[in-house]
Amino acid sequence: MSVIGIVSMKGGVGKTSTTANLAAAIASKLGPGRVSVVDLDPQNALHWHFGLDTSDLSGVCEQSLEDMNWRDIAEPTQFDVACLRYGPGNEADREAFETLLADEPNWLGHQIERAGLGDNAVVLIDTPPGPSVYLKQVFACADIILIVLLADAGSYATIPAMESWLDDISDLRPDLGNMYILNQVDTSEPLSRDVVDLLRQHLGRRLAPIGIHSDEAVSEALAFQQPVLAYDPHGQASHDIARLSTWLIDTLNQ
Repeated sequence: MSVIGIVSMKGGVGKTSTTANLAAAIASKLGPGRVSVVDLDPQNALHWHFGLDTSDLSGVCEQSLEDMNWRDIAEPTQFDVACLRYGPGNEADREAFETLLADEPNWLGHQIERAGLGDNAVVLIDTPPGPSVYLKQVFACADIILIVLLADAGSYATIPAMESWLDDISDLRPDLGNMYILNQVDTSEPLSRDVVDLLRQHLGRRLAPIGIHSDEAVSEALAFQQPVLAYDPHGQASHDIARLSTWLIDTLNQ
């Protein structure tokens, strides 16, 4: 099993859409029954990308508080990705869930194993932006961390904080791979090009070789509640995400 954590230090960078679109792209290559996504963000938005309804279905928050198996809430989608939503919950449930995560540092990994997704499964986990108990849980069980950035000064300024987090866990998880992904790259903007060059110099090989270009089809796909590869398979973002998924599969198989 391969576990991929999708994280960011600031909101608004397209982390959730990156999670959903990468999952769909990987599933298109690996086939049905291999790929799952887990929504660990209390915003509970990941399921929208897969056309799942908005009914108040139980999610990982409620299931965890009742000590029930996550396998029971894995929702199949038409895109060959099983989705485990965070769930609506309430403030009391969220606080209790986060207390549980703080008290049991390896809880997330145990729950994924308990769900019995299979030895050849690929699990992508979406997290809220910034430091949190969710981020600590993902750091404890992931095989690779993908850090989503925009090609702007705001994202560049968050790198030291993320690097500090990575340094803190390096002694505990020296095997944990981590890569930065550039999202919404606009090569027509001089500032965007300058930031991309700066990030390449600063991050070197830790910057994924494929960035995701700015493409209105990504937002339009969400409006139609589907991954961008289904909505606009020949668009620039779809092309980038397909290449990125191939790179990621190869990286996990090394």
